[in-house]
Amino acid sequence: MSIKGNTDTLTNTVTNSSTTSDDDLETALDSRLSSESSSTSSSPNTTINKINDISPISTGTTTPSLLPSIVNEFLGEINDDHLNQQSDLLLHDFNEALQENSKITMLPNYNINPSGNEFGQFLVIDLGGSTLRIAIIKIDKPTDHDEADRSKRIHILNEKSWIIENNFKTIDNNFFKFIASKIAEIIKDDEEFSNCHIIKTGISWSFPLKTTNYNNGKIVHVSKGYTISDEIYNKDLKTILESVLKSEFNLLIDVKIILNDSLAVYAAGSFMDKFMKLALVLGTGTNMCCSLNKKDSDLMHDDKKLGTQDKVLFNTELSLFGQSIIKQFTNKYDGLIDSRFNQVIDLHFKTFMTVDPISKTIFQPLELTTSGRYLPELTRLVLCDLINAKEIFTRLSCQDLAHILHASYDGITGKLICFINETEDLQDIKLKLHEIYQWDIDLITTNDILNLKTIIETILTRGAFIISISVIAFIKLIQLHNPEEFQSLLDQKVINIGYVGSVLHHFNHYRHLIKQFINDNTEIKQFGLKVDFKLIENSSVIGPAIGAAYYS
Repeated sequence: MSIKGNTDTLTNTVTNSSTTSDDDLETALDSRLSSESSSTSSSPNTTINKINDISPISTGTTTPSLLPSIVNEFLGEINDDHLNQQSDLLLHDFNEALQENSKITMLPNYNINPSGNEFGQFLVIDLGGSTLRIAIIKIDKPTDHDEADRSKRIHILNEKSWIIENNFKTIDNNFFKFIASKIAEIIKDDEEFSNCHIIKTGISWSFPLKTTNYNNGKIVHVSKGYTISDEIYNKDLKTILESVLKSEFNLLIDVKIILNDSLAVYAAGSFMDKFMKLALVLGTGTNMCCSLNKKDSDLMHDDKKLGTQDKVLFNTELSLFGQSIIKQFTNKYDGLIDSRFNQVIDLHFKTFMTVDPISKTIFQPLELTTSGRYLPELTRLVLCDLINAKEIFTRLSCQDLAHILHASYDGITGKLICFINETEDLQDIKLKLHEIYQWDIDLITTNDILNLKTIIETILTRGAFIISISVIAFIKLIQLHNPEEFQSLLDQKVINIGYVGSVLHHFNHYRHLIKQFINDNTEIKQFGLKVDFKLIENSSVIGPAIGAAYYS
């Protein structure tokens, strides 16, 4: 499959907003959609057809245009050969991080491999970037006729959440007393837990811990606006929480598991579906989780071989990988996001092995090109160039366009680009732009909308391609480290990927593009595999409950 030919078509069909009437464009659009409808009914959809579906209509204009060159900058190198090459390069980096003991990626955790026999009632504490969520989860006992989909056995009996204000983001004793008070509030209404001597508990913790056991970890790192007080720094999370609940409310809890978001998706997903071998987080940020064999493995540093189990569950910190994509798939707009993208010849450090020795910061090539925080900003940056070149929204004033031109990371939202990408009715898109920016709807042309859709489609297509590289590299990683498990996947001809995250959940077209890039890939076809995605709802509370059951 070659996508390169299609990007040429996309480039050639971009229109100039000042030369074509809306009536002409509407007629051409109707004609094209009619033609595509008849052609796709007789042949299967491909990724190439998906890209063509929202390309602007060619009107024969010969006026030079900036947009075709931008499309080519994003999509000119996207083809199946590069998908194979890049997934091999990424696989190499995964293995280097494992063998050379990277301290920032391929972070080992105690394995969770649910058998389906897990059951019980559990308290779950989920601390996210801005929300504390506490729930009581019940997992029914398996029956003699336990179904392949075990999600029906999981019940959220009670759940409440609280916003963590920015002025309360110091993790100190008072912070844990606050959490304990909310736990007591939940438990007092639960008859079973009220009469329970020791309450089995699972935790989903948004920040890295210095892991010492599957249910122990020292608090040494935070982000998202939080700070750690001296009284808490380097203290064990399990010990702190258990002691605060005992001293403040005379409640005895036993923390059975501590997970991060990607591990929670893996735990929940692998309980629900035995063919789920990868967990993907794609929302504001990007991450993946997988379980790898460590027994007799010379492919893994001894420090990565955590615990006594045969397998290790890895929080891969995927966002820090993708260094090899910089030279081939990134452009000046990525450089505006992070100037290190401009160092295409020789980046001075390995992003997946260490922080930047000059700035002392991490660099996240894969996240910056694929995730929900950056896709809208890339769209805005392209729009700024096209507005300045007078190729889009030419009837609107500088004052009308000021928010897009000057509001970094806020000029256009992820919710809006999702709406534009998913909506075929061009009038609905005009109305949405009027609602958000108060633009005069008569000043928004059909051609403006078509070219706006092209920009978004272009950026999402490249993002989907880069995520596809990652998934294929992980499939190859499983083949290398877990050969017996990989053979069972070949026998079943399926590998399911559990996911969470607003981007992958709401951007249906983005998700379908990723799936199609993978399933159309020659190497995946040679394996005889098909990849599918499955949303793991409420994984941040269900995953810790499954983990707590597993370690009970």
